[in-house]
Formats: sequence, C-alpha cells, structure tokens
Amino acid sequence: DEVRDSIGVGNGGLGLALLGGGLGGILGSIVGGRVLRAGLILRVLRWSMTGLALTLPLIAFVPNAATLLVLLTVLGFSDVLADASMNAEAAAIQSTMTNSIMHRIHAMWSLGFVTGTVIGWTSSVLDIPLKAQLITVSIILLVVSTRSVSALDAAHIPSPTVTESNRSVGVSRAVFAIVFFALAAAAFEVTPNEWSATALRDWLDAGRLKGAGPVVFSAAMLIGRLRGDRVIDRIGEARLLALSLGSIAVGYVVLIVAPNALVALVAFALWGLGVSVMFPQIYLMAARMNPEHPGAGLAAMTLAQRIGFMTATSSMGALSAGVGYGWAFTTIFGVAALLWVAALTLSSPSSRGLFRTAASGA
Repeated sequence: DEVRDSIGVGNGGLGLALLGGGLGGILGSIVGGRVLRAGLILRVLRWSMTGLALTLPLIAFVPNAATLLVLLTVLGFSDVLADASMNAEAAAIQSTMTNSIMHRIHAMWSLGFVTGTVIGWTSSVLDIPLKAQLITVSIILLVVSTRSVSALDAAHIPSPTVTESNRSVGVSRAVFAIVFFALAAAAFEVTPNEWSATALRDWLDAGRLKGAGPVVFSAAMLIGRLRGDRVIDRIGEARLLALSLGSIAVGYVVLIVAPNALVALVAFALWGLGVSVMFPQIYLMAARMNPEHPGAGLAAMTLAQRIGFMTATSSMGALSAGVGYGWAFTTIFGVAALLWVAALTLSSPSSRGLFRTAASGA
C-alpha cells in the first residue's frame, strides 16, 4: 500500500506493475536452462543473490509504476536463478549422501517465509519506514548469502556425473512428468495459501479466525518438510509422492464437508502436510534429469511452476466469484489431481531414474 500510494496509482496500475515478477520469472527460467551447468552453479547463485539484495531496497524509492515494473522484473529474474541454482547445488550435495536432505532445506525456505511475514507485520505495527526496513533486510541478505556461498565453495562439493542409469531415463517422458508435477504442485500450494483466509471469511463466516487459514497451512508445510526426509528414507520417493496426494485429497474432502471454521482449519493442515513434500522432490527430480546440466530440467520445472501459480490463483478468483468456493476448490483440486496422477504415470517405468527407492540410497 505504501508503494502504491507513493507512486500515485490505483490497484489497477499496481496490478500491471506486479506482472513484472512473473515476467522476470519466465525470463529467469529460460536463462537458467542455459547457464546452470556443473561448475557454474555457485557463480550463478552468488550473482543472483547479489542481484536480489541490491534490487530489493530500490522498491521503496520508485518514482512511478513503470520503474516498479522494471525493478520487479529484475527481482523475478534474480529470484528464479537463485531458486534454481540453490536447488541444483542441493541436488549435487544430495548425490553424495545416503540420507535425504531436500525437505529440510526447503523447510528453511518455509521458515524464512514465515520470518519475513513476521518482520513485515512487526515493522508495520511499529511504523518503521519501508525504506529502513528494506535496506536492513537487504544488508542482512547480502551478508548471509555471501558467507553461505563462500562456505559452499570452500566445501568443494563434487559435480555429479552422468551414469548409465541417468542416460536410460526416458527424457521426453521425464520432461512431461516434471512439467505436470510442477503445474499440479503449484495449484495445490497457491490455492489454500492465497485463498484460505478469504474462503474462511466469505464462505464459512470465520470472523476473527479467517487469518488462521494461511498460518495453519504454512505451519503444516513447515512441519511436513522438517519430517519429510525421515519418511522418504523409509518408504522411498515414489510412494511419498503418492501419499502426498492422498493427504491433500483427505484435506479437500474435510474442507468441502466442514460445518465450521475449526474443522476447515484441520482440512488446511492436512492439505499443507501433503503439499510440503512435493516441491522438494520435484526440484530434485528436475536436477537429476541431467546432473551435468541441471538447468535443463530446472528450467522446465520453474517455468511450469510459475505458470501454475498464476493460472491457479486467477482461476480460483474467477471460479469463487462465479460458482462459489465449494466448486472452485473442487475444480482446482480435480485438475491438479489429474495432472499429478498423469505425472506419476509418466514417471514409471521409463523415467524411473527420476526416483530413488527407500533402499537404493541417494
């Protein structure tokens, strides 16, 4: 709101400027597919994190909507490259270990997201100027990311090599599987994350409990990611991905029949637990498609992910206004579930190299 008021535009103008994040994300996915190769991952990570840190505080100084559009495009571009390079490096580390680590890594993302929202809310309550807030966050981000990348560089993680099992993966089927997984997971994640509070208020008359929807959903995701590695080491990746859809399905059913807001919160918790394990595994599968050039799989994945985010949230808004929240949740869940089942089918048997079983090691 502060940025919108400072540049003198309405919600329509702000909405157009916010498209920059999506545009930058698409560009970042395309570039990431070309530059993310073994030996260059940490260099891409260092520069993309620096770009994020230096661009972020400039948002508080934008003079107009056009400048905001450009800045958000740069931020979206840097964010995708940072996201993909982090996961490519995590996949390289995972390839040297016998136990799963991806879910705990993504749990730190969830923890950072929650921390960021708390910082923003606290700053608003204390009337801390946006400029001071963003500059402080930028400095912290720059220091932490620089030290972290330096530590990874000093660790000398060996680059994965392409083995016979890697070459035997059905590449075309694998690409479609990754794209379907990403589209479905994006729809599953963004729908309750962005619409639970509105649904609780308008559909279930939750009153003061409306804000608990995103909190419960995010908390369940964090818990699921903190525990996901232990589960995957016991049952394997394929079973975990099937189980995740089951948890979301139970959450959906509970939500549809929920008589009140409290039961709906249980539904969002079950939904969050199911979603929590999806993206960590999809990132890992995308990087495994070609370990020497992880950007290829990650580009397809991140592009589909962002398309899924934008399509699902806009569709949910239109459907809830047209046919009501019950049918809106049903439609989004149904389409995403079909995509998820199709992805599971495509990833077996010819693309089974994307998975590891509980007994096969990393």
